[in-house]
Amino acid sequence: MARFDPDFSIFGILAGDLLPGKPIETTRIDYVNQACAEIYGDLTGMEFSELFATIAEGTEAGTSLMEKFKESGRISFEGKLFGRFVKFHSRIIDCRDDDACAITQYIQAGITDITESVILKKLLYGTSEALRRAAEAADDDTARHISRINEYSKLLATLQGADVTFIEKIASFAQLHDIGKIKIAQIIRLPRELTREEFSVVKKHPSFGGKMVKGLEGLEMAYDIIMDHHEKWDGSGYPRGKKAEEITLAGRIVGLVDVFDALVSSRPYKKSYDYDTTRAIIAKGDGRVMPTHFDPQLLQLFLENYQRFVSIHRKMKS
Repeated sequence: MARFDPDFSIFGILAGDLLPGKPIETTRIDYVNQACAEIYGDLTGMEFSELFATIAEGTEAGTSLMEKFKESGRISFEGKLFGRFVKFHSRIIDCRDDDACAITQYIQAGITDITESVILKKLLYGTSEALRRAAEAADDDTARHISRINEYSKLLATLQGADVTFIEKIASFAQLHDIGKIKIAQIIRLPRELTREEFSVVKKHPSFGGKMVKGLEGLEMAYDIIMDHHEKWDGSGYPRGKKAEEITLAGRIVGLVDVFDALVSSRPYKKSYDYDTTRAIIAKGDGRVMPTHFDPQLLQLFLENYQRFVSIHRKMKS
């Protein structure tokens, strides 16, 4: 069997020789390192197809993943193994040019225990959901608005080319952008346009919300979104007058889609704009909303894919 030195690895490693004429799925595990054996038990003798099905929590899912593995020679996916959340990553090693290797190919795989990170993620997203519900209780219009912001933000982040982790976080934390309005619920419920003094209080809601989550581990993006979603690319926003790339990417994304949703949604003191008028306002400006308020790259992506944002609003507006 091919030799490598994983025994002191902090995660489980296992391997199996690929024998000529034998299907990959029936290849058996014939090496398990100490870390793997201590956490998951001795997997020696288990077929890789069975291992895939166990981690994927189903034969159908395991078979689908095995087919992908056979096609590409490598795979990575998350699942569960004997009660633990794990990330499984595997590849086929070709050692035909290695004189010290007695076989031509073998399967090498790593199993990383991600249980703690999965639990932490669930706790963080649970916190986000609890805060969202608090905002809903404060104001019905806010409730409908924030339920759409996650979807808009996820779409724009995807179009921007953000990584998977960023997209996952913004799709969960964008909904907290207006959490500070809990402290000014009586003002935002007023069925009329606000006075200058009242609006000056409303402009403090990012700071109110920021204090709620500041310093909480795992909610750093939530803090950025809360504090930055009313900042503007040209520096004319609030609460800190940040400009351009001083504003976090998450804040710039949520800031743009927040304006879109506000324009196409009705409020007690204003009617909604139709979709064509809203696009024109964002693209060309109307005095209150100007294209210079937004990250130029994000604005271009938003306008090029405008109908996709309209579709989200139509689907979720009631």
